[in-house]
Amino acid sequence: MRTHDYILVGGGIVGACLAEELARTGASVAVMDAGQEAGHATRKAAGVAVPSLRYLDRTAFYQWLCTGRDRLEQDISRLQPEHGGFSVASPILRALRTVDVDAYGDRLNAAGAGRWVDSADLPTVAPGMKLPADRHYLLDPHGLMVDGGRYLLAVRSQCLAAGVAWHQNTTVRSLTESASGVEAVTDNGTFHADRAILTTGAWTGGPLGPGLPVFPQRGQLVQLETAEKLPCIFSSAFYLAPGVDGRVIVGATEEDAGFDERCTAGGIGRLLMFAGAALPALADAAPAELRAGLRPATRSGFPLAGRIPGRTRTYVAAGHAGHGLLSARISAEGMKAGLTADDWDALPEEFCPTVGERGRAA
Repeated sequence: MRTHDYILVGGGIVGACLAEELARTGASVAVMDAGQEAGHATRKAAGVAVPSLRYLDRTAFYQWLCTGRDRLEQDISRLQPEHGGFSVASPILRALRTVDVDAYGDRLNAAGAGRWVDSADLPTVAPGMKLPADRHYLLDPHGLMVDGGRYLLAVRSQCLAAGVAWHQNTTVRSLTESASGVEAVTDNGTFHADRAILTTGAWTGGPLGPGLPVFPQRGQLVQLETAEKLPCIFSSAFYLAPGVDGRVIVGATEEDAGFDERCTAGGIGRLLMFAGAALPALADAAPAELRAGLRPATRSGFPLAGRIPGRTRTYVAAGHAGHGLLSARISAEGMKAGLTADDWDALPEEFCPTVGERGRAA
């Protein structure tokens, strides 16, 4: 039986960052990922790595996401020279309704979320775009796009260099705790570890974590091949964003569709209508890729990070919804501190699975 200090179930970007963090402490770490390739959902992410304004009323959480962006930028600086580019910096222009500005205007200014753009300046800020006159426009120079698949490959390479045992195409069928540790029964044999962590994304609430309040949220997107160059990320009902490879990304839907990963005519149609209305020149663009992925969402809106209620040696780090790329590294650092030093203060209290369970029951 192969023995490790930690077994991580799931090899997406959260699991990969955590595996690297733990391996840097000298621990023996194994990652079990069920897919043919690492990061089933990570590779399908749109890649907008900017704290969402929907979290502004949760001040501590929003600030944690902003710190996460700083840590992501440090990761980019560390990894890109060795592994090649996987990000592109671009300003982000947000179109806000009057009701949103009335509700969050003071918080927007306090958070330093950008500067307001007068309608007369829009042709300079967003040339070629046809923007509604009944919106308020906020420009943040610190927008960022990240190719999830390439980022994951870079982190996985660091994991392997640090001695992580990475098992691809390996499904964990059961996790059984005992006084001596956790036994993981997989399709490729049985493994033993002192502790196990579920980094299984949208699948976290399945057989290995029954009752954990994580569910799949489908996100559809379109990549367009075009000569048009976006001057910024544009965020409104959906968004237009410059991809790392030069394509224009149109995304993304938010749908409760279970584990159905199909692209649908309705979803793609709405995205294309939005793209053509916002930037009319995209009417001549060629769809290069249709993509649908499953975000790991929670009803509370907070990720789960910590020990699973009722378990003594099994933990969870999942439920990062649409900010997994943004917050993977800072989540991993917080989990590492909790697992190795019993210091959970770097993670917001709302992430605690016990708190999440109370919220779900209520």
